[in-house]
Amino acid sequence: MKKIVIAILLMLAIQSQAQERLLCRNASVKFFSKMPLENIEAVNNQGLSVIDLKTGNIEFSVLLKGFIFPNALMQEHFNENYVESSKYPRGYFKGSIQLVPTIDLTKNANYQFNVKGTMQLHGKTAEMATVAQLQVKDGIISGDSNFDLLLEDYAIQIPKLVKDKIAKSIHINVKAIYQIQKPNL
Repeated sequence: MKKIVIAILLMLAIQSQAQERLLCRNASVKFFSKMPLENIEAVNNQGLSVIDLKTGNIEFSVLLKGFIFPNALMQEHFNENYVESSKYPRGYFKGSIQLVPTIDLTKNANYQFNVKGTMQLHGKTAEMATVAQLQVKDGIISGDSNFDLLLEDYAIQIPKLVKDKIAKSIHINVKAIYQIQKPNL
């Protein structure tokens, strides 16, 4: 009987520990550049995101070749000329929630918090801060964040021929539906 009680307590401890980590394997990352001559936008639905609710640590990664553009030529230029995705295949964010709130994943609620960290793109790393939201609604945990990236922070060169067509700052929107990470037993 004593062994059964210990086993149950151990399983409950493992389960509660696992509920502190959230995982999304198909986060949506959209970027948008508004210019008078031509808007540029793309979407990637293959982002990987992990949030540790206990520590507040957040990590996010996206394969740059996964961005889909309205036309193939834009996609080719993005991968070959701007982000050089063969040489620098991923964009990566590593940071933490500032002042980690107590998040109850069993109750419907909205949480907003500041996130600080570093973004790595095109072989360069830059400090970044943004606001993120986490919503728990009917058992579904979703995250959302909007921020701008300056191309010069990541040494992304714009050819003179198209300099007037591409903004110096690109607006990014990230949306993720998280699952509670289950322990490997």
